[in-house]
Amino acid sequence: MLWATRLFDLCQGSDIEELFADQYAASGRPKDMMLIEVRNEVGRRRLYVGAPDPELLSCYYGFASCLRRDLPKAPTLIAGNQAVFQAMFSAG
Repeated sequence: MLWATRLFDLCQGSDIEELFADQYAASGRPKDMMLIEVRNEVGRRRLYVGAPDPELLSCYYGFASCLRRDLPKAPTLIAGNQAVFQAMFSAG
């Protein structure tokens, strides 16, 4: 899975959630695709998009590539396969 990330204010990012939902459904709901977030105490949230194909990630304007090791230890799943999410993040 390839990853990309971007920081938003808490009230931003709903368009990204819609884009992801559309891509996820159009791709047949693949297990290796997810949207996660972490929120911080300053009223911001960081979104992470995981996808199997770099072309899917190219749709996310302003996102920067990141490595699996750069993902947060305890994110919240916004969209994607719950079982895969739990397997990736249950060990912390």
